[in-house]
Amino acid sequence: MSIFSPNSLEEIKNWVSLRIKNKQAFRICGKGTRYFTINSLLEREISEDILSMQKLKAMRFFDPDDMVVGIEAGMNVKELHNMLSEKNMFLPVNPWYPGSCIGSVVACNDFGASRMNMGGLRDCIIGIEYINGRGEIVKAGGKVVKNVSGYDLTRMFLGSQGGLGIITALNFKVLPKPIEPFGMFGVFRDKRWLSKVKEIHKNRIPLDWIEATSIIDSSWVLGLGFSGNESFRNTMTILPDGESFNDLNFTPGSNRFDGFLKVFRNACGMDKKKFHIILTSDTEKILKFPIDYFRNEDFKILIHPIGGDIHLMHNSTHKTEQHKFLEKIKSALDHPYSKLRWVSGVSNSMLKNLGEFGISNDFSFSKRLKKHLDPA
Repeated sequence: MSIFSPNSLEEIKNWVSLRIKNKQAFRICGKGTRYFTINSLLEREISEDILSMQKLKAMRFFDPDDMVVGIEAGMNVKELHNMLSEKNMFLPVNPWYPGSCIGSVVACNDFGASRMNMGGLRDCIIGIEYINGRGEIVKAGGKVVKNVSGYDLTRMFLGSQGGLGIITALNFKVLPKPIEPFGMFGVFRDKRWLSKVKEIHKNRIPLDWIEATSIIDSSWVLGLGFSGNESFRNTMTILPDGESFNDLNFTPGSNRFDGFLKVFRNACGMDKKKFHIILTSDTEKILKFPIDYFRNEDFKILIHPIGGDIHLMHNSTHKTEQHKFLEKIKSALDHPYSKLRWVSGVSNSMLKNLGEFGISNDFSFSKRLKKHLDPA
């Protein structure tokens, strides 16, 4: 296995064309943050060469007046946020790994918790440049929102994981930075927060994020993030029924995986040997997950309920007990799009222990194409 990090589009084209000619398989990654984190335990089994896009990270154009930006696929999401922030703009993307390249985020359709009921990458992407299976450079979409000519190849790349081609550049519609972003938090003595979240989801209240965390006793803390005029919160009558506090400024997209989770893990004293699994699924499955069992087993739980994930953490460092917990999690899942990832655990907790839930069926290109052509 070797890693190739080209400095130009021409270098990528020549490298890919040679491998197509010689029928050599290869893998694609951005910076490698996501890829090697998930697959590090299987690294010895990887034989294909890897194409890394991390050096292809230039800005092609940026027009704040028209609120559009064009960047190369290797640009880091954090770098993109910083660049847009200078003009009071932002892209509502908050991926699993904040070090991810934007091309990787699109290829995995990893928009993060900022999507909520407000839309995701599909609503922001307007143009794409990629290298196809013949080694040709292809462009689709355009630089402006009004460009609607031709087939919508741009959005077909969302979640394709390299199945359609190698993403080299992307054009996005960006948004003005929210005025007065706020966080609102309330303490619940039991699971009544679940009914509140279901009501919020049913009414499609446009929140930026929702997060529920279990704390030391039997209580839950429910957090809500929203943007706009401060008076907006006065209309949110279905919020916490217990003691609450607000006035916490929060900018969407700036503090998810490396923010809440880091603080939560530190508070729980979770190191790399202790059990930590992420369950990702659809909203209905997350809201019906049997959290009482895991609370009774002394789990620490953090939930992003709307189209998000559940973090299940435990102080156990024993292999047998960790695998028992994993089997219990798997037995509670029956949705084909549910998936599991190890964050930490005993050293020999391999990806294969996750079974079918360790593979993201939702991102299968053949399945996505079938749905696109025949939704029924």
